[in-house]
Amino acid sequence: MPHAPSRPAGTGGPTAPRANAVVAVMAFGGIVVSLMQTLVIPIVPELPRLLNAPASVTAWAVTATLLAAAVATPMTGRLGDMYGKRRMLLISLVIAAM
Repeated sequence: MPHAPSRPAGTGGPTAPRANAVVAVMAFGGIVVSLMQTLVIPIVPELPRLLNAPASVTAWAVTATLLAAAVATPMTGRLGDMYGKRRMLLISLVIAAM
């Protein structure tokens, strides 16, 4: 019975704990992004008073945040393909933390 060739130690693919950690971090990141996109919705009734503007003007605040996210997502993906996903993820996290 032929035996499969053995691999030298340390040349295998990612280990299960590391893969699970990556999935957990990506899931957490998705939740954070979805919460940040809807962060402005609870203050919509207060925006006219806070910004001293009519309600019809301040209603665009929700649309602007969703539009910015819709534009930034594919741009960040393309930049991640060009310059590295890790670098773009770290830059995105720094921008989100500001």
